[in-house]
Amino acid sequence: MRTPSNSSGFTLLEVIVALFLMALGVLAAAPMFMYAMQGNAVGGDLGTVGAEAVERMELLRSQGYTTLVAGGSLTAGVTDYTDTSDPDVIVRWVITDNATPIGTKTIQVRAIARRQAVGLAKQVTLTSVRGR
Repeated sequence: MRTPSNSSGFTLLEVIVALFLMALGVLAAAPMFMYAMQGNAVGGDLGTVGAEAVERMELLRSQGYTTLVAGGSLTAGVTDYTDTSDPDVIVRWVITDNATPIGTKTIQVRAIARRQAVGLAKQVTLTSVRGR
């Protein structure tokens, strides 16, 4: 008995065209995945930097008023006013004695990410006023 010559299935040409179209779709979507990965890296850096800045600010605000000695820099590493214990973040702070209102000090903390995922290194600066 003979089988009909019109057997169902795909020809080799149809399979090649389908694979080509699927490859084009994957190549078109690839930049979106790269953009998403960069966005996740930036978000991770900002989260880490923000947490380190908040932690240092809480530590400084928990100290007694008289133990907060004026000094430091947000742009350069100053001994006793810089924390580099975290390999991913540099934390610097400044304590300023305020003339007005009398009996207050301004505390500024800046945390800077060491890596640059996208654009400039991510940083967070917090400011607080502490009274007696």
